[in-house]
Amino acid sequence: MKRHRGRQALCLLSIGLALIGCYLTFLGISLYRDYERIPRELVIGNRDESLKALKERGLPFAFFVMGDTQLSGIAKRMLRAAAEKEKPSFAIIVGDFVKEPDLWRHRFFLREMAVELSPSFPVLLVPGNHDIDYGSKIRDLSRRVTPEVYEGLYGRRSLDFVLNDCLFILCGVDLKQPDEYLRYLRETLSLKGGGRKAIFVFVHYPPRGLSSFINGPLPKEEVFYSLLETYRVTACFFGDYHGYWRGQRKGVTLIVSGGGGRFKGYQPEWGKFHHILKVTVEKDQLSEEIMVFPDRVALKDSIEEMVFVKLLPIVEHRGWVLYGLFGLFLSWSGASVIIWIRGLRKRGRKW
Repeated sequence: MKRHRGRQALCLLSIGLALIGCYLTFLGISLYRDYERIPRELVIGNRDESLKALKERGLPFAFFVMGDTQLSGIAKRMLRAAAEKEKPSFAIIVGDFVKEPDLWRHRFFLREMAVELSPSFPVLLVPGNHDIDYGSKIRDLSRRVTPEVYEGLYGRRSLDFVLNDCLFILCGVDLKQPDEYLRYLRETLSLKGGGRKAIFVFVHYPPRGLSSFINGPLPKEEVFYSLLETYRVTACFFGDYHGYWRGQRKGVTLIVSGGGGRFKGYQPEWGKFHHILKVTVEKDQLSEEIMVFPDRVALKDSIEEMVFVKLLPIVEHRGWVLYGLFGLFLSWSGASVIIWIRGLRKRGRKW
C-alpha cells in the first residue's frame, strides 16, 4: 500500500512539474511573439518620433510625472488607470524605469509599453542609475546597456523641447562627468529659457540637503541651484528616492516623485505611497494633483519578467525551441496523467 501511494505521489508531482513547464514555455512563446512584433514607431523614449507626437493644442494642457518604476506591476496599473482618467499631452519617467542596466530588461520594458499599455501619448525618459551601466554592473558584455546602447534604444539621454510656450529640459547625469549635465542645462536655459511661460527641469538624482532621509547625490548641486534660480525655473522634478517630497528654494519648486515601484524598509512613512503627479498648465496658473494608488502584489508580472529575462535570451532567433519544449512538456504531462489513472484503476481492482 505504501509503495502504491508513493508511486501515485510521484505521478502527481510529475504532472505538476510538467504543467508548470507547459505554462512557462507557453508564456515564453507569447512573450517571444510580442517581442518580435514591437513596432518601431513606438513613442517611448526621447527619439524624434516622440517629439513629433507632441501636439500644440493650446492651454490648458497636462503632463504626468512618475519615477523609479523599475518594471513594477503597480507602475503599469497606475499609468493605465491614470491615462484612462486623464488625457495628458505626455508623461515623463524620471529614471530607474528598469531594475538594472541589462539589455533584456530594457527589451521587456519596451514589450510592456508596446503590448500591455500602448499609450496614446509620448512617454519620455530621464535615465537613472539603474538604466545605464557607466561602469561594470553587468558582467555579460553582450547584455550591458552602456550610454551608447541606451541611446540606440531610446534616443538622447538629455532632451529639451518647447510646448505651448513652456520649456521642458530632461537632463541625463553621468556622475563621473558632472560638468556635462550642467553645461547642457546652462546652454539650454540661456538659449531657450528667456520669456517662457514656465520652465520645467527633470533630473533623476535629487540634490543633497532636501531632507535628512533623501541622500542625493546630484553632483555640484550648488551650481545646479544657481542655474535654476538665475533663469527662474518654475519647477524641477527628481526621482531616485522612492517616495514623495515637495519644497521650495528661492522661488523654485522642488519635487521628488519616486513612488512608481517598490519601497524600502528603512524609509520613513512620510511620502511613502504609490503615485503619479499630474501637472496642469493653465492660462494664469499651474496646478499639481497627486494621483495615489493602492499597493498590490502581482505575481503574474514577476513571472513574465523572469521568463522574458531568463529564458528568451537563450532561445533568441530560435523560437522553434520554445515550441519544441512546449510539446515536450505537454507530452510529459499527458503520459503522467495516463500513468496516474492506470494506477488508480489498478488500486480499485485490488480493493
